Amino acid sequence: MINGISVVRDSGLRSESELREHFAALIRADCDAILTSFAVTLSDPQSPVSADASACQQALASAALILAEIVARVQGGDTSAGDRNEILSWLIGAPRAESELSPADTLGTAVSLFNATVSVLVRHVAKDSEFLPYFVTALLALNESISRRVREAMSTYSGYLLECVEQAHVDERLRVSRELHDRLGEGLSVALRQLELHEISGQHDPLTSVPRTAIAKDALTETMSRLRDMTSDLRQATVRNMEVALVGYLDSIAADAEVRLRVSGDEAWAPPAVIDEAYLIIREALRNALTHSNAKLVLIGITIAPHELDAWVEDDGRGFAVASSSAGTGIAAMRERAVSINGRLTLVSVPGEGTHMGLRVTLTGHCDDRSG
Repeated sequence: MINGISVVRDSGLRSESELREHFAALIRADCDAILTSFAVTLSDPQSPVSADASACQQALASAALILAEIVARVQGGDTSAGDRNEILSWLIGAPRAESELSPADTLGTAVSLFNATVSVLVRHVAKDSEFLPYFVTALLALNESISRRVREAMSTYSGYLLECVEQAHVDERLRVSRELHDRLGEGLSVALRQLELHEISGQHDPLTSVPRTAIAKDALTETMSRLRDMTSDLRQATVRNMEVALVGYLDSIAADAEVRLRVSGDEAWAPPAVIDEAYLIIREALRNALTHSNAKLVLIGITIAPHELDAWVEDDGRGFAVASSSAGTGIAAMRERAVSINGRLTLVSVPGEGTHMGLRVTLTGHCDDRSG
């Protein structure tokens, strides 16, 4: 007491609550700097999201929420029970799966946010060591916030992939069902009808029953051949080399006609699905030429460029009227396969002058690693 006046001297010590609030205020003041640094990282050409504006916006929105959670944690709040309705996939969910951004790319982006935040906040600790405990609290909150979003997003991503697998199974079942109906149903229907007519008329006119049984036999033989082709397709692994696959097919059927095959280009320029479907189309055209046309010579050409796959099968056989019903379901299946890979099938045939089948598929620059 000096001259009857009480004097309170500032010892320079700050309470825990004061330090906590001060550091929280510093984080709030640094938010713009952290987000700017993070945005620069996202815009870097090496960043996996640099070309995706929506992904960048989503990343910045998530980063702002994460910083708000850090402030709340430093102030002593609990962020673990935050808004569970927040659907911020942190760049890993279904939208990112569709854009082919991998979880590894996303985790790299999360690391960029972590580094941007730490590099800004650590300066305060360097200036005042009393902030160290709250800096550690901020780091733990940052790690927890990012990890929670990653876990939630991984679940979303996994669910999306499972849905894709399930849809692929459904599509495959529908394809097999369509193939059974289109490629086997017609032959079985013809055979059944002829046997019914044989049963009705055979008792009265035995001579007319002979052609009908022959037709039924031919229909069943053709159906069995198509069934063997279908079961072979189902067992067949992914075609990695069309030339090898076609040569193997020719060896398996011991063709009487002379067959010349020429393949040029790199099959890695075409997606695996295009190679598989193109092979099946070419094989069906080849089977028709060797089975039905009585050809002496069959030419097969396949040219693959980065922008296009072009293939053709040409024979010198007896040909047929393309518009007639005798073309059968094999050609219809070939056309369906061509459409499924955004291709175009052309068929030119004149009775007595042979047949030419052409397939053209526009490629989209897909490059697939087939080294494995």
